[in-house]
Amino acid sequence: MLSRKRMCLSRRSSRFTADSGTKILVAVFLLTLVLFTNPIKTRCEEHRTLVVATIPPLASIAKEVVGERARVVYLVPTTSDPHQYSLRPGDAQLLERADLIICVGKEPFLGELPEDVRDKMIGWEDWLSAGVYVVNDNPHYLWLYPPNAIKVAEVIRNRISGLDPSGSIYYERNFNRFKERVQELISWIHAYVRSAGVEGKSVLLAGSHFVPLMRIMGLRVVEVLIRGEGKIPGPGDVVEFEKRGRQGKASAVIVLATQTEGDEGRLGRTVARDLGIPVIYVYGTMFSGNDTYCEFIKYTVTTVASGISSGGKGNGEGVPIECIAAVMILSLISLLELIILWRSGS
Repeated sequence: MLSRKRMCLSRRSSRFTADSGTKILVAVFLLTLVLFTNPIKTRCEEHRTLVVATIPPLASIAKEVVGERARVVYLVPTTSDPHQYSLRPGDAQLLERADLIICVGKEPFLGELPEDVRDKMIGWEDWLSAGVYVVNDNPHYLWLYPPNAIKVAEVIRNRISGLDPSGSIYYERNFNRFKERVQELISWIHAYVRSAGVEGKSVLLAGSHFVPLMRIMGLRVVEVLIRGEGKIPGPGDVVEFEKRGRQGKASAVIVLATQTEGDEGRLGRTVARDLGIPVIYVYGTMFSGNDTYCEFIKYTVTTVASGISSGGKGNGEGVPIECIAAVMILSLISLLELIILWRSGS
């Protein structure tokens, strides 16, 4: 009897040992996999071409072209103003390591860069040489006028193909796809503006940032209050701006969202209140680095169009149209949830 018990205990012990051994081997294997995979991934990241863009829109266009063959980062955060941005120590190091630097060419902080870094840049003169459409030297035409995005992508494709010739076919394919998407985007803008009933409507711009977008949307810019960075209008300028808006039957005052508490926002609200029209706050760049270029333009167009079509007579208090859209979406979700619960209950 004792012998049988010992045999059973021995079998259980050997099974326990075997199971424990298997678990230990699996744990060791997984740990080894994690330890070795991360360095390999890091080494792959380090060996990829590094593209540094100054602002998110240029980074989003670059990503469309380079795909997975290059790493793309941007310097100026989505909620910051490039005109007021100062380079951090980490930015300088990143620019030194970059294989390609893409900038508008008008950023004030570019003056802080050493000459050897400038040699890696695509900038203003490159864009003009490529034939981008620009009026009054307005740099916002680069990304807020969609046909120019194709030109920008073409310049990036040419430069990155020179840095990485083995990927030239890949870059060409990506560029052609992006070109098609932007052409579809332009058709979508025209159709959307017509369907929203705002085509040809008149607007006042607190700053010159959105002149290119108004042009592609087919909206009429009655007047621009602040023309250029750092230029503060006097009382007479504001009176004339308001007069032009009244004569031109402006439907809204458009203000750069990051300037809500600045001169644009303050003066824009004053004029809107006097004229009884709404203020529409619009972002000049995407507020998520993961947004694609076409997503950003579509969101911006819908913000402007919906703000005009639903504005009516405003009080100039400037409730951001984004908040209204968010409330509408949440209300719709709540309604759908109620319908689903009602159906499941019945």
